[in-house]
Amino acid sequence: MEPTLGQLHYGEDRDRLAGRVGAGEVSVHLVAPVEPSTFIPFAQPHVTRLFGLTLRVAEEHGCDVIFGWYFEPYGLVAALAGRALGRPVVIRHAGSDLGRLARHPDLGAAYAWALRAATRLVVTNESELTSRFGPVRRPRIRVLRSRLPDVFHEPAEPLDLHELLAAAPAWFRAAGLPEDLVRKVEALNAKPFAEGAFTLGAYGKVGLTKGSFDLVAALSRLAADRPPFAFLTLSCGRAETLRAYYDAILGAPALAARTWILPPVAPWRIPSFLRCCDAVCFLERGFPIPFHGPLVPREVFSSGACLVCSAEIAGKPAYRGNLVDERNAVVVADPKDHKALARRIGRLIADGERARSIGGQGQRLARFWDEELDSFDAGARSFAAALRRLAGPRATVARARRRPARGRSQR
Repeated sequence: MEPTLGQLHYGEDRDRLAGRVGAGEVSVHLVAPVEPSTFIPFAQPHVTRLFGLTLRVAEEHGCDVIFGWYFEPYGLVAALAGRALGRPVVIRHAGSDLGRLARHPDLGAAYAWALRAATRLVVTNESELTSRFGPVRRPRIRVLRSRLPDVFHEPAEPLDLHELLAAAPAWFRAAGLPEDLVRKVEALNAKPFAEGAFTLGAYGKVGLTKGSFDLVAALSRLAADRPPFAFLTLSCGRAETLRAYYDAILGAPALAARTWILPPVAPWRIPSFLRCCDAVCFLERGFPIPFHGPLVPREVFSSGACLVCSAEIAGKPAYRGNLVDERNAVVVADPKDHKALARRIGRLIADGERARSIGGQGQRLARFWDEELDSFDAGARSFAAALRRLAGPRATVARARRRPARGRSQR
């Protein structure tokens, strides 16, 4: 993926990407880089590299089942490799697969072939899948509507910001951002953290439809009024969008003085990030895929932080009727109304006890959801059992004779 969308791995992160995991073992294999402009017409040959890597790994270590997560390019490569190796293939779709990419006539034709070639499908939106590709005449594995991964429910210390900020320059310099911008971000991050200040957080991909620039505009208004707060933004995105986002923060001196710009981290560190925050903003609006159902609200609720979200998010099928303004969340009608958004956030800053009360109600809602859902581990066990049935008796023989390889990791 593009460097500005990749995670920063630091500390003990690499240990989680290679070695024993429960009764199994993880081994990470990396595609080799290709120098630009080495053939015509040049584009990074992601499909070819992933396909070749899959063939090499399967030849060296054996392979029982191939799993492709998202159509582009992973699901398509999984289908190609399954055909080449004669192995069963499981494909999982994403919202963007069905809501955007599959509408392209050429991409859609390729995905339709991959779905026909797949032995099983992980379907999270069956109606959209069948409306786009027609009935899929084969059994499917359906993802259980499960709890969040256990890491979101385990006790977690707040993220060590000093450790992260010490590791962050490596990510900013590897991201390919302009050198002068990187220097400004590093200078912004060099100031001591405002211990004890009301802390606002935002994390994930930035963009117009994510409400990222609306949040910066509203916080710039608040910063000019000088209420005490800190802003932690743990952000990633397309290079041009990320540059514009950083520039917007740096261009508002009062806000920049209260902001720390953090690189994206591994998902198992997100609960610790959330525990640094009194309130977390998720202001998605005008998102082009209507059935998009992000998990961010559930993640925020699990931490006990106060969720500040858009009415669009509160109206998503997964949350409709559950997110109640001023009770378990702060629901903003239109994030594009920066004055109103600043006023709602300002009230939280002025009354931290109120923010904690709303966050506590959100955490109770998260626990209620968990009681109604299968555990994440139960969902994983169910999925693993289905894969074993799919692989058949050959998998038992293969595991008995093959020693798993140790893997490597990368940022």
